[in-house]
Amino acid sequence: MSFDWVTFGLQLFNVLVLLAILQHFLFRPVADIIARRQAEIVAAKDAADTAQARAAAAEAMAQDEAGKTAMARNDVLATAQLEAEQLRATLVATAHSEASKIVDDARSKAARIAADGQADTLRRARELAETIAEKALSDLPDPPTAAGFAKRLAAELSAMPEGKREALLSGANLTLIAAHPPGEQDLASARAVLAPLGLHDAAIEVDPALIAGLELRSATGAVFNSIAHNLRRISEALDDDNGSRT
Repeated sequence: MSFDWVTFGLQLFNVLVLLAILQHFLFRPVADIIARRQAEIVAAKDAADTAQARAAAAEAMAQDEAGKTAMARNDVLATAQLEAEQLRATLVATAHSEASKIVDDARSKAARIAADGQADTLRRARELAETIAEKALSDLPDPPTAAGFAKRLAAELSAMPEGKREALLSGANLTLIAAHPPGEQDLASARAVLAPLGLHDAAIEVDPALIAGLELRSATGAVFNSIAHNLRRISEALDDDNGSRT
């Protein structure tokens, strides 16, 4: 059996032609697709690494800002607590001084009336003054700031009959009266407490005679909410007690 070189040559030629066709239409496009895909994967990985690095940097910055914010908040709270304690001490000292004046006046009256056999009446009046003075001091809100007194003012307004409350709030010259100029934060807190009653933008004035407190006044009435008012009640109680026993 002889080998057919012509047939072999033709088959070899066909193989070479097939390889050329596959190289042109299959291998090269597939290689290009694989190369592009690899490039896309590398680019996506680089983008992911960049995004991860940025996210880590942003997280670190956020944690740093959160730490600074927490420190600032703690400083503000500590300052507010110190100011509230100082204010409470000042108010207590002032109220004690005013109460002492009333008690001393009651004692003087007792001494004058002792000659007429009515010292016992003034003794009871003095005891009443001391009791009311102690109540005036123990009745301070916590903290004794405009915001603290605003809570008590809101409670008193809410407890009023609706008609009386509406008449007061609709009266002319509706004004909040404070004993001292409240700080910006204290005033904002007080207005937030009174906002449900429509007093978020009420005018505010300062009257040091209140000693401490926050009162509401209009042309149709007033809500007394101060140490000065409590001390006035002491004097009235003394006068009533004296008048009923003379």
